[in-house]
Formats: sequence, C-alpha cells, structure tokens
Amino acid sequence: MARKKTPPANKATTTALANITGSALVPLFGSERALTKMPGKDGAAVRDGDVTLVTGRPYATNDRVIPASEIFFVNGAKPNRDGPWIDEADKLSWVDDETGFECIMLRETGDGYLSGFVGVPRGHPLWGWNHEAIPTDLGIEVHGGLTYSRICDEGPEPTRRIAVEARRICHVPRVPYQFEPISHATDHRPEDAHVWWFGFDCNHLYDVIPGETRHGLRFLGAETGAEYRDDGYVVREVINLARQLRAIADREPVPERDGPPLPPIGLDPQRGG
Repeated sequence: MARKKTPPANKATTTALANITGSALVPLFGSERALTKMPGKDGAAVRDGDVTLVTGRPYATNDRVIPASEIFFVNGAKPNRDGPWIDEADKLSWVDDETGFECIMLRETGDGYLSGFVGVPRGHPLWGWNHEAIPTDLGIEVHGGLTYSRICDEGPEPTRRIAVEARRICHVPRVPYQFEPISHATDHRPEDAHVWWFGFDCNHLYDVIPGETRHGLRFLGAETGAEYRDDGYVVREVINLARQLRAIADREPVPERDGPPLPPIGLDPQRGG
C-alpha cells in the first residue's frame, strides 16, 4: 500500500509593507491604525500563524521614535475592546542608542499589560545577579521595582519560529535568522546568547490591566489612581533602566529619571508596602 504523503509544513510568508493596505492590515496588526505607529515606506511583514513580525521600520510612541530591530503583533494578545492598547505592538525589540544595551517591550498574553526588559552583557557588574539582591543604594528606580532577572530564554536556533520569538526574552541576533529549513549543520553559526536581563512589569495595584473586567480596575484601583501604562510609558521606563544600568557599569552616579514620578511601591501589598 502506498504511503500517505506528509503535508508540507506551513511556511512563513513575507510581504513588503508597502503592498499591505486597507482591510488587509487588520488580520496582520489587529487595527488599520497600527500602521501609523510604524512610520516610513520600507520594511517587510512576515506572517506565521497568528503572529506578524515587522522589520525595517521604526516604531513611534506618543513622544519618541524607536529604531526598532523587530516589531511583533500577536492576534489575541490583548482584548478586542477599544482602548489605548488596540494599536500597540505586542513586542518591540531595539538597541538603546545611548547605552548600547538590548531592550524589549513585551505584552503579557491574555491580561494584555506591558512589561519592559534591559539586557546587560557579560562583564557588567550586575551580570548574573538576582534582582531581589541588588542593593537599593545603587539607585535603580523603575515602575513597580525590578521583578525579573534571568539569562536569555533558550538559545539561538538554526531556523526562525516567529511564534516563539514573539514571547522570547532574548537579544536579536546580529546575523538575520533564516526562514527556511537549513540544508547543512554548518549553515548555522550561533552567537553568544549570554545576555542577562532585568525587567519590570505593569501589573500592580496602581495599573489598569486591559484583560480584567470593569476596564481593568482592580480592588482599590480607583483609590490609587490606576492607569493603563501604554507603550510610550513602558519604552521610557526601559530607557531609564538602561541608562541606570549603564551608569552602574561605568561607576557613575545614576542619571535623573525621565518622566513623571513613579507610583510609590508601598501602594502595592505584593511588594511589601
């Protein structure tokens, strides 16, 4: 009896952004307005299942333009109801121009809130440190305090799995990934994946969580003036953190924060306040 043929695996499809207009934008980005956050005329979109990866375009928040390495949109990562999150990316990777550190903005799937991460290389004084062990007198100040410290997720792979990359906290390789299966083992040249990441999240008592009911207001949310921390807020906090970590590496005083005062950590009982 003849053997059944195995159906070919789904392949990621690449399309020039200039060729994507109108209603075709919605399944890719969730909103036609999302394209306005990626100014320019060049770039490409790679679609793999429910995930779209955009390269070759910057990313604009309400107060700055980021030279993005990668921009991800994930169907279902945020609620469909209207809100400031509807046009935002679900993952944004870039290199901070002042510090040279890798940076990530990442959305928590389901609840829809954003988190931020900065990767420091080997040789940084805090490489390998648990965030809870960092002395307070170093002066690190970020939204809600540090909540994450870990090496790169997994490691570099011979082929690109877009859906995995959309959730992975790891630096963008300097050599572009392949989107097709490799032919020989020597096609893959892994680079050092050992970046140590520090991160924070916007999932506190004083934060609006898009995925929760009543417009994300938690218990005492109204009393604490809870707000949704949008991409502009989170990107600014990531950059603040990167520059604080750079100052620590250079044995310099940490710079003054950019932006409004942080909510007091003591408002959040989960942080021991």
